Amino acid sequence: MVESVLVTIFCCLLTGVIALVYSHETRAALNRGDLIQAKLASKKARSLVLFSLLFGVFVCISWVIYVVVVLYV
Repeated sequence: MVESVLVTIFCCLLTGVIALVYSHETRAALNRGDLIQAKLASKKARSLVLFSLLFGVFVCISWVIYVVVVLYV
C-alpha cells in the first residue's frame, strides 16, 4: 500500500491510483480470508507499481535530456 501511494504521488498518477485500488483489494481479500484473490491482486498491484516507477524514471530522464539539448543547442 505504501509503495502505491508513493508512486501515485511522485511518478504516475493514473497507474498509481489503479495500483492503490489493487492494494486495497488485497487487504480486503486478506480480511475475508481469500488468499488466492489476495495473491492475484497483490501481483497486479506490484506490477503496476513497477510500471509506474519505471515510467516516472523514464519521463524524468527524458525531461533532463530535453532541457539539456534545448539549452545547449
